[in-house]
Amino acid sequence: MSSDRDEIQFDEVSYREPLRLRRPDRDRRFACLAYGNPGPEDLAIFVDRATVDAIERHALSDTRVELGGILLGKECVDEETGRPFVWISQAIEAKHYENTQASFTYTHDSWEEITRERDRTYPNLDIVGWYHTHPDFGIFLSGHDVFIQQHFFGQPLQVAYVVDPIRQTRGIFQWRDGGLRQVEGYVVVSPRDQRRALARTVDDLEGVLVAESSGGLGALSPRLEAELIAMLNRPHTASATTADRGQSAAVFTLLGIIFGVLGLALALWIGALTSQIREQSRSLGSLRAELARANEAREASDTAERLRAKEQAIDALLAEVRVGDSNERFTRVYTQLREERDRAVAEAALVEQVGRDLIAKERQLAEMRRQVAIRDQSLAQMDALREEANQLRAANERLALAASGDGTAIDGELSDESDASDRRYTVAWYAAVGGWSVAILLGLGLVANIARSVPHSSNETEPPAPSGRGRSPDSPHRIE
Repeated sequence: MSSDRDEIQFDEVSYREPLRLRRPDRDRRFACLAYGNPGPEDLAIFVDRATVDAIERHALSDTRVELGGILLGKECVDEETGRPFVWISQAIEAKHYENTQASFTYTHDSWEEITRERDRTYPNLDIVGWYHTHPDFGIFLSGHDVFIQQHFFGQPLQVAYVVDPIRQTRGIFQWRDGGLRQVEGYVVVSPRDQRRALARTVDDLEGVLVAESSGGLGALSPRLEAELIAMLNRPHTASATTADRGQSAAVFTLLGIIFGVLGLALALWIGALTSQIREQSRSLGSLRAELARANEAREASDTAERLRAKEQAIDALLAEVRVGDSNERFTRVYTQLREERDRAVAEAALVEQVGRDLIAKERQLAEMRRQVAIRDQSLAQMDALREEANQLRAANERLALAASGDGTAIDGELSDESDASDRRYTVAWYAAVGGWSVAILLGLGLVANIARSVPHSSNETEPPAPSGRGRSPDSPHRIE
């Protein structure tokens, strides 16, 4: 750390009395998630999600040296329990400072700039602490850090926030028992309608890899996004241009490979699904033909039986007439036979309708079983794809970590290797473009193939209705 301690003066800083306020975790307007496990003796510290994200991005913008800034918010007392807590709602980056790979020191210019910025944009917020980075050093307070905290942030509720952007660790230190102690955890706060963004932020802080529910890979993590932004915003010097272009080519090549693999897996899955649909269509066609033949045979049998029953009834009536019965007797018997025939027709129609309903239910059950089997197969394939995506994402993070390392190559060697790097860069770009092109062509081909294979008429799925050939509306059924 730098030793220029006597030249920093913060006489213009003013502190306010603690504000009586309801804690965010008891306010239904806010959503809260803990990072770590806050201990019972820890000071309750609440940090807005946007502030956490801004500090993480600032820390990742340059991992070669230490960076820092000021924490703004409110020093509060819980209106229900009377216990103190700190609510950090904004952070201001220090723009004028002295820093090296292992030191960060405020200057008069940095403090004046921070004071002007606070008075201009956040006049109602207190200075509740400071933050700085320890790139690849871990989470601790050095002697110079303790000196700054004691002399310039010595209020009981002022804290120090330390971030290691390379090891992806972070911690907050509070005043306790006359010294500085690291809290076991703190709470990240956001408006309730931003709960999903809050969960993603806390998962990223804790290093949890999460795939989106949309079925594919999630968005780029804030760490990778910040590294890409920092890589694109670096000065375009002769030594940095070659490395940045190589990193950019590597990232886009990896993205092209990922989407190419996903496109190929999707193409194979859709091809298998199309084959199953065609096989099911052929099976349904065979079943429709067999049902049609069975219906025709049943109709022929029913027609013959009805004719025989009709002949028997007519013969019975003629026999009764021949023995000399009166017309009233003939009419009464004919009317009774006609009523029995009508009841038989109604019962036959009801049985036929029940049979058709049973056939339809069996088809629906078979279709539901087929869809369940297809979904089970799809879930198994998506689990395999998700596992592969997690492996690719882990490889992507390892590549990003390797790309963010601060190498100290000799300028002569960089100039000798610039031509080879340019060639590798060109080849990588062509590979990325090729992967994207293959994925697009595969998608267009699959859409055309599916459009050709889908049946054009929905009437083919219904069995042909009985034609009623050989039966008049008044023809009687067989009399039991």
